[in-house]
Amino acid sequence: MRLDSESQSGSSAWWRAPYAFSRLSSWREGDGDDAWWSAPYAFSRLSSWREGDDGDGDDDALRWAALESLPTRDRVRRAILPPLGAGGEGGEAGAHQVVDVLALGPRERRALLERLVRVADEDNERFLLKLKDRVERVGIHMPTIEVRFEHLMAEAEVRVGTSGLPTVLNSITNKLEEVAIALRLRRSRKRAMPILHDISGIVRPRRMTLLLGPPGSGKTTLLLALAGRLDKDLKVSGKVTYNGHGMDEFVPERTAAYISQHDLHIGEMTVRETLEFSARCQGVGSRFGLEICADTMVGDEMLRGISGGQRKRVTTDGQIVYQGPREGVLEFFLSLGFKCPERKGVADFLQEVTSRKDQKQYWMRHDKPYKYVSVKKFASAFQSFHAGRALSRELAVPFDKNKNHPAALTTSRYGVSAMELLKANIDREILLMKRNSFVYIFRTLQNAISVNEMLGHSWDKILNSSVSNETLGVQCLKSRGVFPEAKWYWIGFGALLGFIMLFNCLFTLALAYLKPYGKSHPSVSEEELKEKYANLNGNALSEDSLAPTSSHRATIGTAGSCSATAQNHSCTMERGLVLPFTPLSLTFNNIKYFVDMPQEMRTHGVVEDRLELLKGVSGSFRPGVLTALMGVSGAGKTTLMDVLAGRKTSGYIEGNISISGYPKRQETFARVSGYCEQNDIHSPQVTVYESLLFSAWLRLPRDVDLNTRKMFIEEVMELVELRPLRNALVGLPGVNGLSTEQRKRLTIAVELVANPSIIFMDEPTSGLDARAAAIVMRTVRNTVDTGRTVVCTIHQPSIDIFEAFDEGIQGVRKIKDGYNPATWMLEITTAFQEQTLGVDFSDLYKKSELYQRNMALIQEFSEPAAGSSDLHFRNQYSQSFLVQCLACLWKQNLSYWRNPAYNAVRLFSTTVIALIFGTVFWDLGGKMGQSQDLFNAMGSMYAAVMFLGILNAMSVQPVVSVERTVFYRERAAGMYSAFPYAFGQVTIELPYTLVQASVYGIIVYSMIGFEWTFAKFFWYLFFMYFTFLYFTFYGMMAVGLTPSYHVASIVSSAFYGIWNLFSGFIIPRPKVPIWWRWYCWACPVAWTLYGLVVSQFGDITTPLDNGVPVNVFIENYFGFKHSWLGVVATAVVAFAVFFACLFGFAIMKLNFQRR
Repeated sequence: MRLDSESQSGSSAWWRAPYAFSRLSSWREGDGDDAWWSAPYAFSRLSSWREGDDGDGDDDALRWAALESLPTRDRVRRAILPPLGAGGEGGEAGAHQVVDVLALGPRERRALLERLVRVADEDNERFLLKLKDRVERVGIHMPTIEVRFEHLMAEAEVRVGTSGLPTVLNSITNKLEEVAIALRLRRSRKRAMPILHDISGIVRPRRMTLLLGPPGSGKTTLLLALAGRLDKDLKVSGKVTYNGHGMDEFVPERTAAYISQHDLHIGEMTVRETLEFSARCQGVGSRFGLEICADTMVGDEMLRGISGGQRKRVTTDGQIVYQGPREGVLEFFLSLGFKCPERKGVADFLQEVTSRKDQKQYWMRHDKPYKYVSVKKFASAFQSFHAGRALSRELAVPFDKNKNHPAALTTSRYGVSAMELLKANIDREILLMKRNSFVYIFRTLQNAISVNEMLGHSWDKILNSSVSNETLGVQCLKSRGVFPEAKWYWIGFGALLGFIMLFNCLFTLALAYLKPYGKSHPSVSEEELKEKYANLNGNALSEDSLAPTSSHRATIGTAGSCSATAQNHSCTMERGLVLPFTPLSLTFNNIKYFVDMPQEMRTHGVVEDRLELLKGVSGSFRPGVLTALMGVSGAGKTTLMDVLAGRKTSGYIEGNISISGYPKRQETFARVSGYCEQNDIHSPQVTVYESLLFSAWLRLPRDVDLNTRKMFIEEVMELVELRPLRNALVGLPGVNGLSTEQRKRLTIAVELVANPSIIFMDEPTSGLDARAAAIVMRTVRNTVDTGRTVVCTIHQPSIDIFEAFDEGIQGVRKIKDGYNPATWMLEITTAFQEQTLGVDFSDLYKKSELYQRNMALIQEFSEPAAGSSDLHFRNQYSQSFLVQCLACLWKQNLSYWRNPAYNAVRLFSTTVIALIFGTVFWDLGGKMGQSQDLFNAMGSMYAAVMFLGILNAMSVQPVVSVERTVFYRERAAGMYSAFPYAFGQVTIELPYTLVQASVYGIIVYSMIGFEWTFAKFFWYLFFMYFTFLYFTFYGMMAVGLTPSYHVASIVSSAFYGIWNLFSGFIIPRPKVPIWWRWYCWACPVAWTLYGLVVSQFGDITTPLDNGVPVNVFIENYFGFKHSWLGVVATAVVAFAVFFACLFGFAIMKLNFQRR
């Protein structure tokens, strides 16, 4: 059959697809030789062997045949390509030649990649259309699915107010409350919050449906409900069917794919490896246009969303207000009195028209007064609209199950066998082990050192004082109660194997049945819950809630009295609350930025020592002017902004930067500038309001009193619509807390409350929907109108965002009418377009009149104005050193109190371990008849020190690692110096560690039966407290000295082993060889054991079974002297202070953030 022939040729194209010279056959499209001249087909073999090709087509076939006859190594390196010259297009006929693609020069490689990127989308679309055409021609019916949902409702049980905050106290009381509710001793305090409210609709096959709605309207919940992945804690009613079948009749997880807004991948794997693993498990396709980045690490970048569709569905506050053809959506809202402006995007209009705060601006019936139209009224009106009536009629007719394709619904849980899944996971783990080989090599070396010690010949020696012929190793084993017979090797091996199976089974059960970590109980404020019901039912709200957020709202101030040359006086406000500030300009001339040449480029023959990333950039940013830095990805927008803002931590900078004509000094510049980073970095355990309060506290001048500061914060929160979220925890991205767009608004608000004169914003609208982006840009516009200097990098602006700017740094021709400005700008400035046109845009710009005008502006603003003075502050920071320490301690106190996953779990683990140790060593503290009794009591101290100490050090590292990232941003913003941060991080551990030591000490001391005297109990708590402290500070120090807590945990584990060996319990200090004995004095655990033993037993003169008094035995065998108790106490405190100071020094001097 002809289908077989075509299929074979098609498969030939598939396996070569990863290469830039892939073969894409086109038997029936008659592409012919034109494929060789046109750029879109620069990498494809497009022939027409079955359509009567001419001689040139035969020549092409012969060339490809000659290539395919080469050995595999040579074949995969060569392709037939047109000339890759400056023009970028093909040359004359016959100019094609066989090219070694690995031997291309830098210019040819760039041209090749430009062509590949340019045709990626077109190539995918052509393939899919061709596949569809072939399937239809042979009469194959592809399985389709129609998804119906009827009267779907979902609501969540939420805690209202502060009871929902995850504090240590709330975590305990909430757990007790859940137990009481389960025992029917009390009723739940949770309240119901509707998410989806009686919605119905149909998602038809062969149509793309676009789901629109403002944040919090229930879009994600609806998608999860349709995909069968709703949280079990939600109360759900209604019906969802696939081709008439209920969710229990098939496996929805494999029938429908749900793509989350959060990108959760393993960062160490490349794109190709991630897709290949997915394909092995469930058969994911490969036509996503990712070949260009197939060998790039996944990292932590967010996935791109859907950009368009054939049908629209608008949902808000849990209700669908329209579902139908996109051509009729404007007609529906027009029938209700709302009209989309001519220059307004339809998607933007739909996002805002159902919002209480944005709806009024679209009211077009001037003969009738505007009244808020609730979501409920919209949904009711849709039922009488022709699209709504058609939908209701269709839902009334049940789906005919006889039309269901047998392959449409999947009934098997997995796509491949369990053995294939096992192989795929094993291969992935092997790959990850290779990527993290340092960890496994380091751990293997540690084990090798330990094994080497145990196999040493010194353990085979027979002591002269021994009454038997047993070796030292056998005697040590017997003294510890271990059986030395050979049969116990195999018994131990079987026991370990059993534990391996047990722990793996428990691990599997935990993954299968326990909830993911970090999914905290939902909580809302009372105001937010009231607004939710008011929006749903159309009830009235307070005047504050009705304040509009659109461009017609009153700005917080005007810049009428602030000219661009005003340098010495402050702006005065006419309306709203604006703190005084000094308008400043920023000019930069001939800025160059270099980094060290990457090693990869050196291996390819590059001889230069430095790589130039910014090449003589000049410009000026003026007060009252909003400037956009625009360009394709990799153009250097963020690099330029980092250089100007002083945020670069590496590289070499050349050129001149002036602030209102005076040379820029970073110490003072940080006081008058703000920087909104693209990555929204905030402390996860504080609320939105507390984040703003902390920023304003440390960045506003000292003369701003508390009331003014709070009023200013409230104004900023109103501007960026954060008031409903004032008591919401920030949380971790992708885990809990604020959504992506809410975090972006918080980032901007944190900088605005500092009242800066110059504001840098890196991608302020990335990750935001149209409405949120419009809110942000209106906020930025209002900020500029107060006379501030604002600079933004914009990647893909809409027409509304683009028109918000006063000017862009561009040197190209004007945009055509009706053309999207973002698309035009990004297309016109690519290197491929420069090669195609044979021009250099930078040269054209330098020869233009615009360049001359800009240079004149740079010259004007590079000279100080008459009568002006340079920026000068008495201190580097706005607040005093003491206030910085108090502020950092205040924030750390909130963070620790709301981190039960760290502190409550630590306290719970300590209690459990104390009870275990107490029962294991029950009443051994008072038995001193034999030397073994002393060893047993000492063993309880040694085990507690090592076990709980290491637990403290390991558990604090991820907490400090998260806060260190926030510290880098806040220090760069000029909030505080390094020492106040270290002070707050160290000081906050003191009370929590004291509680931990007290709980452990009271339980263990009483159960083991140590002597009850005030002095001995005090010394026991003293040494345990400072031991827990220095272990905790050591964990913090390890994070401060290493790039990440993963590396810190690996390095720390080596020291734990060394401390264990030299603690004095395994080998007493007098028995350690003289060349290693010095480290016993440098080992903190040895000092702790010294203090615990001598404080409890150093004054006991009761003789042991060998006739030697206890205190004499301790001094002779361990070298512990009771008279040294004060020195030992000082040493233990010194270790804690030393590790804390070293942590502060590391935070101050080391910066592992690479920018």
